Amino acid sequence: MHLLFYPALLVLLFWGSHPYKKGEWNEEVLSFSHTKAFLGYCAILILFHHASQRTCAPWLMPVRIHHGLDAFVFAGYLCVAVFFFCSGYGVYAAHFKEGFFDHFIKRRIMPVLTPMVIMWLVFFAIEKVRKIPVYKPVWLGTYNYIWYVPAMIYLYALFYLCFKIIKKGRLSMAVMIIGTLLHFILCMLFGPGTWWYNTPFLFVLGIVAARHKEGMLALFKKAYPLWLLLSFVITAGAFAYANYYSAVIVLLGGHYTDAGHFWGELIGQLISAATFVWFVLLAGMKIRIGNPVLKFLGSFTLEFYLVHPLFIQLFGFAFVNDMTKPIFYIKNQFLYVLVSILLTVPIAYGLHLLMMRIWKREKHSK
Repeated sequence: MHLLFYPALLVLLFWGSHPYKKGEWNEEVLSFSHTKAFLGYCAILILFHHASQRTCAPWLMPVRIHHGLDAFVFAGYLCVAVFFFCSGYGVYAAHFKEGFFDHFIKRRIMPVLTPMVIMWLVFFAIEKVRKIPVYKPVWLGTYNYIWYVPAMIYLYALFYLCFKIIKKGRLSMAVMIIGTLLHFILCMLFGPGTWWYNTPFLFVLGIVAARHKEGMLALFKKAYPLWLLLSFVITAGAFAYANYYSAVIVLLGGHYTDAGHFWGELIGQLISAATFVWFVLLAGMKIRIGNPVLKFLGSFTLEFYLVHPLFIQLFGFAFVNDMTKPIFYIKNQFLYVLVSILLTVPIAYGLHLLMMRIWKREKHSK
């Protein structure tokens, strides 16, 4: 029954969509409503990605593997790339509004940080009650999905430095790029894997897209089929090279090495992350998506991202530490994913409403 998820996801994406004829374009491709709808879809795909890593990832013990969600095992970073791109685009487009930088920490940083801390405490409490040993630093080992929020906070702070304090066109962009590169290098040196640093650079590309939106879209309208095909082919090739390196390098007649694997994976992920966003943008120029479900999911994507790992772990074969006993193992893939979604949505939305109330009250108290 888990195969039903594939057509269901297609229906979710294209229900209510509007295709454009030759010579017609979706001029709202980068609008708030359109991007939010697609981010709601990406949030669902990330849940499937994390579920697949607990059921059919190739690095799991054979006894743990139950195939069916294999298409999602390596797809997570592509969706996260869209999040970073849209964040960079959105924050740059909005920063011209009067008062945008007023109370920046309370309006931009704290609403991101607070739900993360709440979910970290939930994970931490369960680990302590169950007496689950943690072999990594407690902030990382307890809630190993945490990396996205510190990266987002760092980029917001860097944006504030560049476009509020510096405020000098080229210099601001230069510092933004250097700061993002510094984050990349530090995460590569001290992070646990490429997922920590293979997508945050899309935040800068989002800023570039916002700065040159009109010219960029005009360029893509010229020879549009070629751009669309090129973006798809590069994404597919780089994705295969990054995530199936061993098979691809043999097919190309090369020799496998650990160093080659690392750099092949990283370079392939960097390229495919950027070109996937490019492909999504191009596809969106011809197909406007949007329906009540995507609109709803798009309104609380951060909380959805933070809450869903709780159920992916609670109902998986082990909680956080793969060598521990499960808390409530749902072996059936269909039920595993379905229950995770059904519990994630109301709790994440409730957390979103709580955050809205807290920060609305804070705003009114100024």
